[in-house]
Amino acid sequence: MTVRFNSAAKKVAEALEADGIAAVRLGSATGAEAAGVRVGSWYALKGLEFRCVAVAGVCSWALPFAKAVTPKEVDSIQHATDMMSERCLLFVACTRARDSLHVSWYGEPSEFLTEAGIA
Repeated sequence: MTVRFNSAAKKVAEALEADGIAAVRLGSATGAEAAGVRVGSWYALKGLEFRCVAVAGVCSWALPFAKAVTPKEVDSIQHATDMMSERCLLFVACTRARDSLHVSWYGEPSEFLTEAGIA
């Protein structure tokens, strides 16, 4: 299970544990040998591979994240670069799944999902 922000990953792990589901935060010292659902941010997935991945919270307010994107009217070239970085972040998260991928959102889906015909 992966989400955009570390703070959300912490909440997801806590919610799983509260429901009796073992959760292991990616990057934790016990992560490699511990049993449970791996939970982390999209950034934490780089270089990893899992049989199944759930990419959650692909919402319009989280992706592209406004604070990570230079406004087009300030610098159109940097805006395009920032938008590509945001797309690449989602790409990395989604391509960590070997066999099965589930992408979810609440409220409005990210414009990237809409562009891709997913939402």
